[in-house]
Amino acid sequence: MPRSRALWTIALLAAIAASGCARNRELIDDNELLYRKAREKIAKRQFLQAIELLGDVGLLTPVSETLDPKVKLAIADAYFYQGGTVNTIEAQNRYEQFLSFFPTHPEADRARYMIGLCLFRQAESPENDQEYSLRALAHFEAMIRELPADSPWQQPAREMLARVQTRLAEHEWKVAEFYFEGGHYAGTIGRLTYMIDRYPRSLRREEAMLRLAQAYRAVGDLENARASLERLLTEYAGGRFAQQAREMARRLEQEAAGTASQTALGSPAG
Repeated sequence: MPRSRALWTIALLAAIAASGCARNRELIDDNELLYRKAREKIAKRQFLQAIELLGDVGLLTPVSETLDPKVKLAIADAYFYQGGTVNTIEAQNRYEQFLSFFPTHPEADRARYMIGLCLFRQAESPENDQEYSLRALAHFEAMIRELPADSPWQQPAREMLARVQTRLAEHEWKVAEFYFEGGHYAGTIGRLTYMIDRYPRSLRREEAMLRLAQAYRAVGDLENARASLERLLTEYAGGRFAQQAREMARRLEQEAAGTASQTALGSPAG
């Protein structure tokens, strides 16, 4: 049998088996009960069963206006917690649909937060393209800007923003390190300057200031090297790299003093 026909036959048999299971499954004419059972399945991490139960809601009896948003949100949750790229994309679509139907619902802010998590989950590792990290960054920045200051979702959004910034900063750091190790100090300076200013919540930021000072020193720009160290010592006085920054600052002062002495000795007598 040709391979394409064999695959078609397997798919057909699977569809028949699935439809048979669906016909044999007894439908429950109680939407509230179906919802509660689905929530129990989600709590037990039985996500496929939960999605199946939630799909039955409304098949025999119309869904009430109160229950409908709960069901839509529960389906989105089931897809999200099931994990995997395909399920995460489906969850994001479901949360977005929820917001489009119920923008003023009490759970709307949570749905918005979950969309940001979906974007963050789809982001690749720091070595790769960061399209989804950038989208997550914009998403959480907008949440923080637009939510009331006393919203219970302000702090979770800020924490996620810090995680997103750390991932994006890590990407910039890896590129900057590649340039530094290759002696391309101008590229290092450009990447680290952008990283330090754009991602203030990054866990790598203090170390980046020290590396920036080293790059400036490598190109002979002692003034900017000192400025970077001063910024590090001002913002991270008790940080992990503060002692290295102080030692480097002392060496720069000695180098500057030595340069000044050589200049004075080399100048013509008055």
